[in-house]
Amino acid sequence: MKINTTEIDWSECIVIFNSLIRSIEYLRVYVESDDIDEDDAYDAEEELNDYIVVLTRLRKQYSEIEDKGELSESLKSKLMAIC
Repeated sequence: MKINTTEIDWSECIVIFNSLIRSIEYLRVYVESDDIDEDDAYDAEEELNDYIVVLTRLRKQYSEIEDKGELSESLKSKLMAIC
């Protein structure tokens, strides 16, 4: 069985974490707005769930890296709040 893998440096994780967190925060506000119709809300919720799943998996993998840099306190608390 072939396993597909992607390798990234720990410093790239910070960029990915911040990008996913921004997207998640935006989508949460968008889904809760009164200006969104039912179809758009459904699509946004699906996308939001996908981002949360990806962020949760990446956070777990990041925690298992032995030689990694520390995340800022702000980023740590945002990760914990979302996942």
